[in-house]
Amino acid sequence: MSALSILFFQLHKVDTVFMQTSLLQHPNILQTKQKLKLTAARLVNNHVNLAVTGLSGSGKTAFITSLVNQLIEANEAAHLPFFSVVRESRLIGVKRDIQPNLSFSRFAYEEAMAKLTQTSPEWPASTKGISQVRLKIKYKKSKGLSKYLTEDATLTLDITDYPGEWLLDLPLLDMDYAQWSKHCQGELSDPIRHDLATPFFNAVANLDLNARGDELALQKASELYTQYLIDCQSNGYQLLQPGRFILPGELSGAPVLHFFPITDLQLEQQGIDLNKPLKDSNAELLCRRFKHYKTEVVQPFYKDHFKGFDRQVVLVDCLSALNRGFHSYQDLQKALDWLMGSFQYGSSNILNRLFQPKIDKLVFAASKADHITPEQQTNLVKLLESMLHSVRKQIQFDGVSTESTAVSAIRASKSGLCQQNGESIPVLQGRNEQGAAITLFPGEVPQSCPGPEFWKQQKFEFPKLSPPPDEYTTCSASYQNGSSTRFFTRG
Repeated sequence: MSALSILFFQLHKVDTVFMQTSLLQHPNILQTKQKLKLTAARLVNNHVNLAVTGLSGSGKTAFITSLVNQLIEANEAAHLPFFSVVRESRLIGVKRDIQPNLSFSRFAYEEAMAKLTQTSPEWPASTKGISQVRLKIKYKKSKGLSKYLTEDATLTLDITDYPGEWLLDLPLLDMDYAQWSKHCQGELSDPIRHDLATPFFNAVANLDLNARGDELALQKASELYTQYLIDCQSNGYQLLQPGRFILPGELSGAPVLHFFPITDLQLEQQGIDLNKPLKDSNAELLCRRFKHYKTEVVQPFYKDHFKGFDRQVVLVDCLSALNRGFHSYQDLQKALDWLMGSFQYGSSNILNRLFQPKIDKLVFAASKADHITPEQQTNLVKLLESMLHSVRKQIQFDGVSTESTAVSAIRASKSGLCQQNGESIPVLQGRNEQGAAITLFPGEVPQSCPGPEFWKQQKFEFPKLSPPPDEYTTCSASYQNGSSTRFFTRG
């Protein structure tokens, strides 16, 4: 009898015992039963919950649109090298199914395809909140005892799209309001950030924190703080908190987002102890709202959604960070360090204390690989790996398999060679943001971050390309450093 058959047999026996013996209704035994069922589900390859995230502009919507399109329209030309069912011509068909979670938005696949295939193609609208799509994938089995019981199988694939900015809020669960304010104060010491925060500073300079709570004054200041975060994002910064301030989703305008950090100088000048603020004062209201944000917004996101994922793709736009300069690259590095903390499941980690997540395969993908020439894509992967090196080992120690790759979800360029002075130069052909045809060599991608002096002498100028013209009937994709990630099948 196969291990799979034995496991199902054991599960049947466990269910029987649980029904007959009330003594075994102990929480630990119930938990063991649930783990056995989860293991069984993984072994039979019948359901995969794939999450896709990344910071704003990383290409999440384009990636999911391309993936869904490649599966639904799959044929011999499909660009899905990581999916053995397609690679081995065992795919029978794929259809969209009824969305499982009724509280999530429906992933706007049809709208995205309409924008990409119209006369003047446009990129799909970016991610604003959580959305989901469910696919039923019917395929021919290739091996195992179950093949002799039935030749066909159906895999249910749930794809969930959510903003990476929301992941950056996880560390807030280990902070109180005073600690968070001090962290923000450190961020605001950056000269560029400090200048961008001038309107916010002016608004809170004369705010009496000991006075009775003034909701309108706090709302006005929080809106200025939100604008500061948006301005930081426009200037290439990625580590921005709270994440819901930038992408509020259904919380837009809610008082739970009407708080902001205060400086040590303000606390000293007004004689405030944040551990014992005056009752119903502005200071206490700020403390209360920060705590409510943690317990009612951040924590439920992880407990209700994050724990259900078992495959995770994190898209990283390294090229835009290089274009924006050294400060942007450094901030993206810090943001990735914070973001990767979400996948550290050690016994002391906040995630493990709250619940037991089950993500066991994690792919970091450098997006927009079609914006550089093919021979530079290996360097792009190495650049991404250099950014992940410091915290990657801990994730792997915690049992999460990781991989780095470069992807082009929707190929917006064609590569070729151009003769110049008797030499063959690799070039790209595509369309710029205005839709005009261009041919260029975008430049070399560094394998690791250049030093500060390099950025003073020269800049990176990787192009921003428009979607391909309607000569492409379906979305196309290319993958670099492909060790054929088995992302949909177990094992």
